[in-house]
Amino acid sequence: MTKQPISANTQTVCRHRGVPSYIEESAENAAKTEVPTTSSSTTMARHKAEEAKMRNGGGSAQMAALSHLPKGSRCTTTAEEEAESSEIEHFAHEYKKQLRRILPSTYAKRLLPAQLYRTLIYISYLFWFVIGILVIRKTKSAVVAMRYVRAHAATVSLASIEQSAQFQQLLHQIEDDQRPPALLMLNQHALNMTFSFLCNTAMFPGVHERFIFVTLDDKARDALHKHWPNVRVFHWPTPSLYKQFSFAEGAYQTIYILRANLAVALIKQGKAVWFMQQDTFWRRNLFELDLEHDNNKYIEPKEPYDLLFDQIGHGKKSQRAGWVNGATFFIRANNHTRLFFEAIADKLAHWYAPDMGIMIHQCNTWEKPKCAFIPHKIANSWEWMYTEQRNPPYVIQLDCETDGRSKLQQLAKFGFYFTKQDGRTCDPEAVRRTQRIMGKGQVDVGGPVSLSWGRFQFKVYWWLVDYIICTPVIGPYLKTYLALIGYILTITIA
Repeated sequence: MTKQPISANTQTVCRHRGVPSYIEESAENAAKTEVPTTSSSTTMARHKAEEAKMRNGGGSAQMAALSHLPKGSRCTTTAEEEAESSEIEHFAHEYKKQLRRILPSTYAKRLLPAQLYRTLIYISYLFWFVIGILVIRKTKSAVVAMRYVRAHAATVSLASIEQSAQFQQLLHQIEDDQRPPALLMLNQHALNMTFSFLCNTAMFPGVHERFIFVTLDDKARDALHKHWPNVRVFHWPTPSLYKQFSFAEGAYQTIYILRANLAVALIKQGKAVWFMQQDTFWRRNLFELDLEHDNNKYIEPKEPYDLLFDQIGHGKKSQRAGWVNGATFFIRANNHTRLFFEAIADKLAHWYAPDMGIMIHQCNTWEKPKCAFIPHKIANSWEWMYTEQRNPPYVIQLDCETDGRSKLQQLAKFGFYFTKQDGRTCDPEAVRRTQRIMGKGQVDVGGPVSLSWGRFQFKVYWWLVDYIICTPVIGPYLKTYLALIGYILTITIA
C-alpha cells in the first residue's frame, strides 16, 4: 500500500525548555525531511545505518536526551507569542485612544488658540500647586493642634473635674435651682464680649440668675466678680486655655473637650443643663419659652427628646436644616446623653474635627439619644442677616469668625455691641436700638459693612456644602458625614 505523504509544513515545531540546541536542530532537520512513500531498500538501509551510528557513536548523547523528554510537556509557538503581544498592544492603544476622547484637554486643544491653551495649562499647574501647599499647611495645622490637645488633655479630663473641690462647689450652687442652669465658657480674652452679652440680657428678668460662667483664669473670675457680682461662677483655672485662640486651633479643640466633660460630670449627677455662648444676641427672652419641657408648642416633632440643639441654616428649606450649630443647646440627664457626650470628648481628643460635626454625625447615626432642634424662628445663625430678614428670631448667634481676635470688632460693625467706650458700662439704648432694627428686618449687612475673612470662608463653605448635599442619591448620605471635615475644608488663615 502507498502511504500518504506528510508535508513538513504541517508539523508543529516546538521548543522545549532545557533541550540542548543540537537536539533542536536535529528535530528541525528531521521535520524537514520527507517521509518516504514506498518501501525502498536503499532508504531503509540508510536509516538503519544512521540509527546504528547514533547508538554506537557521538549521537548516543542526543538519543539519551530525547528519550528523557517528558510526555505532554507544554510549549508555546512563536506565532502564539507574537499574537498575544500584538493583542495587548492593540488593547493599550485603544484604551489610550478612548481616554483621550473624554479628557477636557483634548477638546480645549482643538477649540482654543495655542497661546490660550498653553496659558490655561499653566494656570491649572498653578492651581494644583496651591492646593498642594494648602494640603501641606492644613496637615501641619492638624498635627500641631492634636499635639496640643494630647499635651493638655489631663487638665480638662472628666476625672480631674469630678475629683475637684470646685465641682463640688458647683453642685452645691445648683442644688436648689428650680430650672436648669446655663453654663458659658470664659477666659480673659472674651471679657469685652461677655460684658456686652450681659448688658444685652440684663433687661430680661431672671436670666442672669440662671447663668454660670466657667472662668478659665483668675483675671476673668475677678473681673466678673467686680462688675457683675450677682452672676455665678465656676472657676476652673486652665493654663492651656489662658491664651487667645482661634477656630480649629489646639486650644479651641481643648475648650470643647472641657465642655463635653463638664456635661458628662453633670449628667452623672442627674443635672440637666444648658450650654450657651456669649457671641449671641437675645432679641427676646429665650427662657420664657419653657423649651425644657416635652410637648412644647415650638418644638417639632412633638415627641420626647433627650437633646435640644440650635441648628445651622436659615429656615426649614435650607439644605443644612437639622445640622447642629452647638452654640445654644439643652441636655437632659440620662444614660443615653452621658454616652453621647463621653463619645464626643473621646473623639475630640483623637480626631481633628469640630464638636458640632461629631454631634451631627452621632445624632444621625445613633438610635439614642433622641435629638430635637430649636426652630429657626426661635434660634438662628448669622446667615439670617443675609436673607430677606423675615421672621426675626428670639436669639441669633453671630459666630463664624475664624479669627477670635477680631470677632468683637465684626459684631460692632453690625450694631451688636452694647457697652460704652470703657467696655464695662452698659448702653441700654444700644440694646433697644438693635432690637428694633432686628425686629423690622433692617440689619445692615451692605454698604460699608463688608464680609470678614472668616464669614467669607464660611459662605463659600456653606455654598459648597449645599450643592453637595442636594446631589441625588449620595447627598442625603453625605449630609451625615460632611460636617466632620469642617476643619479641613476651611483655610483658617487669621
